[in-house]
Amino acid sequence: MKRKTQALSIGAKTLLSHITLAVVVIALASAISYTLSSQYIRQTRVSDLLEKAGRIAEGSMEAPDGGIVPRRRTVRTFEELTGAKVFYLAEDNEIILMSQEYPDPQEGEERESPDEFHWVEVADAIDREFASRVLAGEKVSAQRRFEFAQAVVILAGAPILDDAGAVRGGVILAQPIESVRSLSRMIRLMLLVVVGISILLAVLLAMQQTRMLVKPIQRITRAARRMEDGVYAERIPALPDNEIGELGHALNSMSGRLMDVIKNLRKERDKLELVISGIGEGLIAVDMDWHVVHANAAFLELVEADSAADFLGERGDDALFDPLKALLQRCIENGESEEMEWENASHRAIHAAATALTDESGAILGTVCLLRDVSEAQRMEQLRRDYVANISHELRTPLTGIRGMVEPLIDGCMDTEEERQESYRIILKETIRLEKLVGDMLDMSRLQDGRIRVELEPMELPGILEAAARSMKGIADEAGVNLTVQTDGTRLACLGNEDRIMQVLVILIDNALSFTPRGGSVTVFAYDAGAHVAAGVRDTGCGIEPKDLAMIWERFYKADRSRMRTTGTGLGLSIAKLVTRLMGGDISVKSEPGKGAEFTFTLQKP
Repeated sequence: MKRKTQALSIGAKTLLSHITLAVVVIALASAISYTLSSQYIRQTRVSDLLEKAGRIAEGSMEAPDGGIVPRRRTVRTFEELTGAKVFYLAEDNEIILMSQEYPDPQEGEERESPDEFHWVEVADAIDREFASRVLAGEKVSAQRRFEFAQAVVILAGAPILDDAGAVRGGVILAQPIESVRSLSRMIRLMLLVVVGISILLAVLLAMQQTRMLVKPIQRITRAARRMEDGVYAERIPALPDNEIGELGHALNSMSGRLMDVIKNLRKERDKLELVISGIGEGLIAVDMDWHVVHANAAFLELVEADSAADFLGERGDDALFDPLKALLQRCIENGESEEMEWENASHRAIHAAATALTDESGAILGTVCLLRDVSEAQRMEQLRRDYVANISHELRTPLTGIRGMVEPLIDGCMDTEEERQESYRIILKETIRLEKLVGDMLDMSRLQDGRIRVELEPMELPGILEAAARSMKGIADEAGVNLTVQTDGTRLACLGNEDRIMQVLVILIDNALSFTPRGGSVTVFAYDAGAHVAAGVRDTGCGIEPKDLAMIWERFYKADRSRMRTTGTGLGLSIAKLVTRLMGGDISVKSEPGKGAEFTFTLQKP
């Protein structure tokens, strides 16, 4: 509404300026025309009187007696023809001869002669300078006030010359200026009518011209306002073929180019958004007023907030974010990069690195902070340390046993053959243990590096399960655990590698025997699971705690050493998982503390 009122105000101002200009021009032209016309009429009247005075002067020497004054009747004729009063000037420059209307005589009186004139002294009517110039032979015009006539008149005087060219007198024509003024009034009235009509036409033309001028400007203004509001595709139609039209075409061209620029900027923004949203690290940018400029989804996931406003706003658990917000505040205040490690609500370790944002002059505009979850890195680092420690420990144990037997043999401390044989058996046992440990480590390394290739071939599982059970029967009997095989009675055809399947089964059986108390049972099973064939080992042992379920597949991880019958390397389940995946299957575990555990792996069907 405000913009529409502004547009109407512009149109009204333009119309008013056009009308004012037209009125001023018309009034000025009328005033000049009236002044010039009045002067022209007056000059024309003076020139006409001078011309008539000269002609009367030329005919005034025709009197029979040689006088300069014709008969009074002739003078009357001159006055009627010229419309002016006729005066004669005597050559002595002292008196003038003027016609006079005589009244009708009274009873008993005589009428005066109609041809007689009345002579009046010059000083009483016309100044001597005017009379002197006429008697000097000049044609003279002037505007004077006659005292006896009580009016302003236009005077035109001409000398009367004889045949020899000598001045014998003069003729003066006097015409009241009122006749000129009446003609001027008539002209003024006509000019007023013309001015009124001209102003009316000027107003109509100004309105039309204003409409033609303002409408394109209003369209251009509306288009510019819509572009200001974000409608960059706005176009201005029906533009005139003038400078305003060129402005409109330029605005249309600018709008098109602006659309292209904005389109490209949006593409670049979308690409940047995709890049920022796609990175795994959290990113947040904050200005000097603590307004969030940008925050990606990874940031919200790492700080475990629903929105960036929750991170910066006042909440009940806002104290959790205080270390991170303090980091951003320090970065804004000192303009230097800041780093810290912070723990979120899920106790994940987050590494935060903040950098100040500056403009070209070096003024600080805000800060950007990059957050990275280093929990896995820390866990892997801890795992590496544990791996080195476990390897050192596992290698040291058999080596210590071997050394403990070799040194007495070298020193000759073993006196009897039975003692020496016992030492040899211990050395052999520790050597086998050491060899198994090194073999498991090599297998683990090769499996992880992808250097082991498994050739899959069709086979039937029942025979492999029986072979695995037979190989572990002696250990089961020694532990007092019942080892059985259970199948669904079908062929259980699958794709796999016999040696690798045996390796997985032996690892699972050995693990089950280690955690099953004497009198318990271990079952090696297999069944058709529809899309694949499932096989595994079930025991009635102590089970696995929930906190350990996710970690048992890690290298060297041992759930509870106090409940294990034997000590292992902690690599078996890791190797089983890698081997199963190498054959295109998967492995899982189900367990409840005190109710045993069930390990199941799958194999593809042929």
